[in-house]
Amino acid sequence: MANFWKKYKRQILIFLAVAGPGLITAMADNDAGGVATYSVAAALYGMSSQYFIILTTVLLAVTQEIGARIAIVTGSGLGDLIREHYGVRTAVFLFIAYFVVNQGVVLQDVTGLKSSIQLLDTVPWLPWELVLILSCLLLIALVIILNYKNLQRIFLITILFYATYIFSAVLSHPNWGQAIKLSLFVPERAYITNLHYWFTLIAVLGTTVTAWGQFFVHSYIADKGLKPEHLNQEKAEVYSGAILTNFFSWMIAIAVTYTVFVNHKVITDAATAALAIRPLAGDLSYGLFAVGLLAASFLGLTIVPLATAYVFTELFGYERTLNASFLKGKVFYSFFIVQILIGLIVALFPKINLFGLTLYADYLNGAMVPVIFYFLIRFSESPEIMGARYITRGFSKWFLRISAVAITIAVTATVIGGLVFHFK
Repeated sequence: MANFWKKYKRQILIFLAVAGPGLITAMADNDAGGVATYSVAAALYGMSSQYFIILTTVLLAVTQEIGARIAIVTGSGLGDLIREHYGVRTAVFLFIAYFVVNQGVVLQDVTGLKSSIQLLDTVPWLPWELVLILSCLLLIALVIILNYKNLQRIFLITILFYATYIFSAVLSHPNWGQAIKLSLFVPERAYITNLHYWFTLIAVLGTTVTAWGQFFVHSYIADKGLKPEHLNQEKAEVYSGAILTNFFSWMIAIAVTYTVFVNHKVITDAATAALAIRPLAGDLSYGLFAVGLLAASFLGLTIVPLATAYVFTELFGYERTLNASFLKGKVFYSFFIVQILIGLIVALFPKINLFGLTLYADYLNGAMVPVIFYFLIRFSESPEIMGARYITRGFSKWFLRISAVAITIAVTATVIGGLVFHFK
């Protein structure tokens, strides 16, 4: 052990210094909306809902690595590059589409925070409305007051709570062999010709490989100020994040499949999944699932609005950094606050549960991914932008292109198929 530490001490220390952007971005893909999507998908199709998990993991790793490399080499966010190379008109059109999709994710995350507060009854002597308001205000205050490094520490600590899904999965007493077979090799044959099954798989993809995640990892790395000498360590961090986030999504699917799905229960979101799990796997599994939802909601409700704020300020040339004071970065922080307040106002209506739209919101995320891939391809393969040394080559180059085409075909087929089915 001593020899290992002596040999790799420098690399390990650099990795720990670099760690943050890739891991946080990947794990935030498993936000409250993500937990809801994985839960609903597993309740509908069991472990077959995770059929693309290996491809999704590779795709997330490849795209995040490309994004990280672009940010490190150029020192710019993706929004900066789009504005500089494609003009304001393209920036406005892209931002409108991006904002609509992201605000849907923010609404899911506020609803997730609301649901977790109600499930855990965190402060029983206060109404959930007041607890939700105070929680959102605390979150806003933390982002405004704390600097980049302190916020990153909170994000990394929050990620540790995702481990609750491992215990929740184990307590569901799964058939591990069946879970591996259906999710990694052969899905249930009956689903292969089911249009809604493929729609659901695109939604699962869309909550894992997100448009906002691509923008966020660019901006966060630019904010952190990583340099080309950190590329290898950042690549390792990005790959670790991709593996971890999909491992936890697999655990969520297992917890739901071997409680809700096998007992033919109907759920509409992560909260009803937790409630359905309770009588089937016990109070501990229920509580762990709810704690995981709380952590996912907190992380998502911070990261996703920050991603939108980064994009807005980059696309239109405003100051954007978590190290700036509120007055210096007032546009950046104001945009962050407005998104949360919109979600909070909607969530305070007691009968509104936006999780019901979770598959549709994440389907739109999946549909937007090829557009972002286009910009990744253009920027990462340009010697003028990246320099000959850092352009994308080999497997990453072709995998990204093939994935963009495959997702576009799948989205087009499900839209056309859905319209034909609807008007029959």
